[in-house]
Amino acid sequence: MAALAEMPAAAAVTQPAGAPQEIHPMQVAVLGYGAFADTEGKPGITSTTFLSQMTYLKEQGITPVSLQQFVDWKAGKASLPERSVLITLDEADAAAYAVAYPVLRQFGFPCVVFVDGRNFRGEASSLGLPQLYEMQQHGAAIGSRSLNRLLPCDWQYAELAGPDAAQKTAERELGVSAQRIVSNFGVCQAFAYPRGYADANMVEYLAIYGYKVAFGMREGKVQQDAADFTLNRYMVTDMQAFARAVNFGAASDDELVLQRVRSVAAGNNPAPEPAAVKPADGTPGVFPTLVGNAAAEAAIQPPLPPVVDPVMGMAADAAESSSAPIPLPEVGEIKDPVLLPRPVSSVPAVGPLVRRSVGGDWVTREFPRPVVPREQTRIAVLGYHDFSNTRKVTDMCMRTAEFCQQMQYIKDSGLTVITMQDFLEWLLGNRCLPERCVLITIDDGWKSVYTDAFPVLKEYGFPFTLYLYTGFLGGHGRSMTPEMIREMQECGASVGSHSASHLYPSQWKRYAADSPEYAAQLQREIPDSVAKLKEKFTNCSTYCYPGGYHTEQMVECLRANGIGAAFTVIEKKVTSLADPLLVHRYMVMGNDPRVFRRAVNFDDVPGVKPTAQGITEARERAKAFFPKAFEGLGSAPPPATPRAAAPVPLAPMPSPPPAPEVKSALEDIPEPSYTSPEN
Repeated sequence: MAALAEMPAAAAVTQPAGAPQEIHPMQVAVLGYGAFADTEGKPGITSTTFLSQMTYLKEQGITPVSLQQFVDWKAGKASLPERSVLITLDEADAAAYAVAYPVLRQFGFPCVVFVDGRNFRGEASSLGLPQLYEMQQHGAAIGSRSLNRLLPCDWQYAELAGPDAAQKTAERELGVSAQRIVSNFGVCQAFAYPRGYADANMVEYLAIYGYKVAFGMREGKVQQDAADFTLNRYMVTDMQAFARAVNFGAASDDELVLQRVRSVAAGNNPAPEPAAVKPADGTPGVFPTLVGNAAAEAAIQPPLPPVVDPVMGMAADAAESSSAPIPLPEVGEIKDPVLLPRPVSSVPAVGPLVRRSVGGDWVTREFPRPVVPREQTRIAVLGYHDFSNTRKVTDMCMRTAEFCQQMQYIKDSGLTVITMQDFLEWLLGNRCLPERCVLITIDDGWKSVYTDAFPVLKEYGFPFTLYLYTGFLGGHGRSMTPEMIREMQECGASVGSHSASHLYPSQWKRYAADSPEYAAQLQREIPDSVAKLKEKFTNCSTYCYPGGYHTEQMVECLRANGIGAAFTVIEKKVTSLADPLLVHRYMVMGNDPRVFRRAVNFDDVPGVKPTAQGITEARERAKAFFPKAFEGLGSAPPPATPRAAAPVPLAPMPSPPPAPEVKSALEDIPEPSYTSPEN
């Protein structure tokens, strides 16, 4: 240790003499340890090597931080020492407990232990809950390394099988793993990708299941603005890797740091005695339970209900014993899983639409599927914007062909399309609906709604709601005319308000919420816009928050003006417990098909499950059913129209079906009088 004390401070060697001091942004080195060896000659980091590395951190003033400190720093809620490291242990097995844990406890260093399904099954060589509880009590955070540590090809197989299989795989590997850790240890914030493999689907579900950070195996320091779910990490397999990790200066200093680390290792510091891992019954590898520890026993939860794996066709717990749920192909070859043909529903997606009064909104006379008690109904509210087969696809602009394909899928999959009036009566307790329903809404009032989306919806017979903001009406530019809107009203559309000016949040925040200016703006954007739409289109009883932005004052204003429902942009199925003025909605993006898949995924309800295969098959049926929606697909965008040129003619519309007999027969339908499912 004397040699170490005589060496200059680490910061002094990071710059050559006379060179200007280089300023580095705050960075954290994440150290990843895999295998540990209890004796020399075995693969893994030995206790002597690990002790010398931890001693180096202590002597050089490098600070190991806890996972909570790291998470708070990444979120901008806390600061860390200038040179900080996060210590992670990938293998929660006997060697980690016997070799690493005594050293970490001796120095008082926190760490993260990544566990997997073996730790909850009591497998030989894996740490059991008693050892993990002990480590947690002495500064260790418990993170997840998935349930079965699947191979990269297993995740790829699930993706190839479609969103249904991908979701179930993520649910089992990420969701069930997090649930078990939270049930037993209180919190699960970190994830370590098995073998470093990560894809967009995994990242998406990590956020859904409450993880805060996730680590791969790519070397590099972590900066505060780095993506939370693709963080760098140094996998410490030897002294060279450790030296690169703890070198906070220039890369040319790696060799100097390595010399320092080796000088510490040459000090022959005695390593602490390995922690004893005694079997409960004399069987090697079986860990004892904490007899009489009521807290530990209470934390161990009963087995979770099995989740059926759509690829394997077996329960998830049955698949846990295998690290490869799909048979491996030859090396370098990935084959599509063989999926059975997806059945197509022969039941109509929508019932006959009627009006209870002249000029009223449409309501469904009888539904094609049986109704259920209100609390059993779930509704996916779909939100769309703009459509084109030739203009660039964006989040707000969807291919008309894809929209037609989605409508075909809804028709095929056994979902029931309802009207806004159906939705309002159900939400307010005056009507029952089928179990799985879809409500279609379209925002803003783009002319493409009339030329592209309306012909599709009309052909399928689907009702829909137009959310218009009054500042974008009149037929100028790419907006619809009132005549177009009235024509759509006669064919199944209803009208709702989308404010007057579609203000951004920053424009609302110009004034204090209790100021006269804010009150005047509120009056203009909500009550005045509703009144103008009622004047033009007879009825307007719902509202859609522009961009989903809403305040308490907006909600109270809507309530005071008799608005029956208001929609946000938060993705979730709507249930009978929903707040009528904060209704969830899926904003279906033109450049992200996963939103639609999530919206129409009612997997936990008996019925046909949406898959990429089913949606692909729907495309061919949609093209055969309504080929007009696929015209111009892939062609170049038309040249810009000069200002003086004549307006672009509207796309020809299918002739509206004659319905005078229907109207006269429906106008005398009584208002619903029941308020509970029993009625």
